[in-house]
Amino acid sequence: MSRYRRDFEAARERLAARERRTLEHRLGVIEYTTWGEGPPMILSHPLFGGFDVGAGLAETYVGNCHRFVAPSRFGYLGSSLPRSATPADQADAYASILDALGIDRTAIFGYSAGGPSVIQFALRHPDRTAALILMASALPGKAGKPPKIVAKVLFGSDLLFWALKQYAPSLFARILGMPKGFHPTGEELRRVMDVEESLFPFQPRKHGALFDAYVSNPDVQRYPLEDISVPTLIINTEDDGLSAFENAARAAERIPGSKLVAIERGGHLLLGSESRIRSEIAAFVAAGGEVKKLPAPMLAPGHCGPAARP
Repeated sequence: MSRYRRDFEAARERLAARERRTLEHRLGVIEYTTWGEGPPMILSHPLFGGFDVGAGLAETYVGNCHRFVAPSRFGYLGSSLPRSATPADQADAYASILDALGIDRTAIFGYSAGGPSVIQFALRHPDRTAALILMASALPGKAGKPPKIVAKVLFGSDLLFWALKQYAPSLFARILGMPKGFHPTGEELRRVMDVEESLFPFQPRKHGALFDAYVSNPDVQRYPLEDISVPTLIINTEDDGLSAFENAARAAERIPGSKLVAIERGGHLLLGSESRIRSEIAAFVAAGGEVKKLPAPMLAPGHCGPAARP
């Protein structure tokens, strides 16, 4: 238990040291951080995320050519969870942050459970959306979720997740989205471990994770994807067991003019394809969303490499 307490306190101190801002909006308080220079981009984190996860998303998948805005969504860390909240409300909260920062228009990136609210942003605020990027996103189609009573117990237990990380690392990696039978390289395994560390502490993320699992993710099933009028890039691995590839493929057919990047392996964490994803996103944003084929081994013009953490 002493090792658990030491690791838990280290995680709390790491979180407390992160710089963040708060904004009062019509539904409560939203917490966010911002850093960097260049065209704006909102980063909408996955399940068990928060504003603090934004830096890792930028560093891993985007690069350092943007002015990043990373909110904690409803119920995560310092952001309130309004009664009867919806992903549409979350999208409007993003707009409030942009207003506070004096940003008129932005690219918006949604990973996993971060997808529904950015889709809503594109639907509700198309004039403020320069590009919509959906990576391993919750989308209409095949979906699953754990029994609610089980999720309530698991999602709030730092001790349980710490024990899984320490004593059942393969199972924990599966929970995070590494496919069964996947054999990660040394670098890919380090990425999994970085993700695991970034999610602690869990308990302050519990209410947001439950909201995502039982409200936000299911909400996407009814979205009129045909009405999305902004440039859209969809990225998904074919072996993703948490965000089905078939959902991404159908979404690409429904969203006018969208581009689908199909990656053969890597699961929900898209392991091994980080450089390609950075290149695809850089090329897409630089071209104003115009669909162009990018040679896999090449970097897009203007690509700035991995981002430094704020």
